[in-house]
Amino acid sequence: MRFEAAEMFERGVRPPEAARRLRVSRKSAYAWHATWREGGSAALASKGPGGFP
Repeated sequence: MRFEAAEMFERGVRPPEAARRLRVSRKSAYAWHATWREGGSAALASKGPGGFP
């Protein structure tokens, strides 16, 4: 889903519209957008499961 959002951001779709299309929260879309702006699509790759190792 993050990579779909990145494709939308590249086409100029704003985070609220991406959130609506992907059926995710606006908070997630804005976080993905900020990450995408800083590091591109590669920055949106999964970093594995979270939590205590």
